[in-house]
Amino acid sequence: MTVTSKPWLATLGLSLGLLASASVQAVDVDKAIQYRQDALRVMAWQMGPLGDMAQGNIDYDAERFALRAGNLAALAGLPWEGFVEGSLRGDGHGMDTDALAAIGDDRDDFEARHQSLVEETATLAALAEGDDFAAMRRQVASVANTCKGCHDNYRAE
Repeated sequence: MTVTSKPWLATLGLSLGLLASASVQAVDVDKAIQYRQDALRVMAWQMGPLGDMAQGNIDYDAERFALRAGNLAALAGLPWEGFVEGSLRGDGHGMDTDALAAIGDDRDDFEARHQSLVEETATLAALAEGDDFAAMRRQVASVANTCKGCHDNYRAE
């Protein structure tokens, strides 16, 4: 085998690997939908008590607040890997999903909103380590508004 054919073989091997990976992902659309829905439910589970404390519906508990805020920040990046091609509403996959096709139409905005959520939840987790509950309450509202903005644009009602 000549030296010049080795890069070609490496490129061929890499290309085949990428094609195999893409085909596995295409087959796993149902799993991607289930994954992102589960991840978003876990995030909602964390957000619920934070919202309740911020709104005064339950007593503020600094330790519980910090735990939930930290968990939420850790989870904020997870669901988005489940928004794979072919997994949106109307894509013919047969799964029940509220993820609108508009996600695919404006992926840059969707990704920017995702990044905003990651940043807002990280800020909340950092504030939760302190003692300024008024700032924490405002930040819970910011996180909720970030969620709402994405839901308004990319989630069916």
